[in-house]
Amino acid sequence: MVDSSTINIPDLGEVEEAEVIEICVEVGQKVESEDPIMVLETDKAAMEIPASVDGIVKNIKVSVGDMAKTGMPFVDIEVMHQEQPTEEVSVNNKEIIDSNKTENLKVISEEVNLISPNIPDLGEVEEAEVIEICVEVGQKVESEDPIMVLETDKAAMEIPASVDGIVKNIKVSVGDMAKTGMPFVDIETIHQNKNIDEKIESNKLPDPIKDIEENKLAVKTETKIHNTTTQSTNYQNSSIHSGPATRKLAREFGINLNEVKGSGPRGRILKEDLHSYVANRLNNNTQSGFQQTQPDVDYSKWGEVKIDKLSKFQKTASKNLHTSWINIPHVTQHDDADITSLLDLRKKLNKEHGLKVSPLAYIIKATVETLKLYPIMNTSLTADLLSIVQKSYFNIGIAVDTPDGLIVPNIKNTQEKSILEISEEVFELAKLAKNRKLKVDQLKGATFTISSLSGIGGKYFTPIINPPEVGILGLSKTFDHLSMEDGQLKESKQMPVSLSYDHRVVNGAYAAKFISELSNQLNKTQFLEEVFHDT
Repeated sequence: MVDSSTINIPDLGEVEEAEVIEICVEVGQKVESEDPIMVLETDKAAMEIPASVDGIVKNIKVSVGDMAKTGMPFVDIEVMHQEQPTEEVSVNNKEIIDSNKTENLKVISEEVNLISPNIPDLGEVEEAEVIEICVEVGQKVESEDPIMVLETDKAAMEIPASVDGIVKNIKVSVGDMAKTGMPFVDIETIHQNKNIDEKIESNKLPDPIKDIEENKLAVKTETKIHNTTTQSTNYQNSSIHSGPATRKLAREFGINLNEVKGSGPRGRILKEDLHSYVANRLNNNTQSGFQQTQPDVDYSKWGEVKIDKLSKFQKTASKNLHTSWINIPHVTQHDDADITSLLDLRKKLNKEHGLKVSPLAYIIKATVETLKLYPIMNTSLTADLLSIVQKSYFNIGIAVDTPDGLIVPNIKNTQEKSILEISEEVFELAKLAKNRKLKVDQLKGATFTISSLSGIGGKYFTPIINPPEVGILGLSKTFDHLSMEDGQLKESKQMPVSLSYDHRVVNGAYAAKFISELSNQLNKTQFLEEVFHDT
């Protein structure tokens, strides 16, 4: 049997339309459910629109550059259904229609559950913006399938389904602010409990009355619906009088409505009250001279221009970098580290084991050994700036370049891991970051960060510290170096290293000793070979 299915644009959330930037299929192409059909781009994100059925593309109703709206049809797919023979067992009071075949009659008892998973721990951030909904009501999902994408100040991350089932209700929309513990979707799960086999003797019809009386459980499917949905929590203070538009503006400004005095009837907070609140905060801010500023220039006077809005991720990253720069007295120490022996060791071990372990894994291990000898570089200031937190663990952050921007996941307890384990984890974290599948815990808890540009180029730079860390190591591209030793010309491989540190905690002499010891550790090839497989 052949059906034609027309797929419509899913709910785009708060945006009215999105531009079609890519068509992923052709007419006549066979597609499966969840295969991408096209890519839409909004102000907040680019998103793939998948097929909802298996079949053959018969007609594409949009083109690149078109503006798509919610509910608009965009593709016709010819669906092929394979008819399968079915056997029916019908019960009508005292009559049973039997096929007179010798076989087992199997009745499966099903238990239907309605599961409402909650937003996982977002870590240090209080809330994250919903930038993409990946499913539709009625769609079948499997455990770990993405339900939505959240964007925090550190990264964009997918929130997956925790069970297999069918989406019954989506509790959030694009643009909403999600908080830890907040329910976001209802998923109906079906569990098969048991099989009840009823043997029917050959060439003998069962007694209808006896069959009905003795096997009521076998002919009637028992269905239980357990609604595990907790009482919906109002994440906005209901005691505060303000309209939806005002609350949205407050979220955009990052304003706590509890701190705003309303001028409307019965103390209702108006948009004007938010503007007044922001103006007062700016006027009372003793560090107002450190606010981010940019001259307002009409660049079109000199030629054609194009304006692209910063993503939320870019805006947040800009704010965090600016805050770090103005609040932490940065000092950067530059040096060259001789890694000739390290590269020779890497070449040897890669050949022996048939592997391609990057130099970064060796450098991470050497950095941890250096941090053990110079532990102040692995500390943090307390919030009151009066004490230093000493850490006995070493969680090394690695800066990963992704289409969304720079993301810094970290390797936990690096002191307990071999070079090979570190290499595998670096690869896995980079892959997860680029696919937006990092978990919140993988972004939290770093004690020291390494930012490597060694595969790109450049020589020295000033990496910006990731608070509450007090140090960050920058690596640049290795270069060939010629020097004279005992009248002989010597060739070596030198790696430029740049160490930025918080001068409130680390002094210059300590940093110089740290970077010198790091160079020493990079040349301890015997130790590095010993910890290649084992720590």
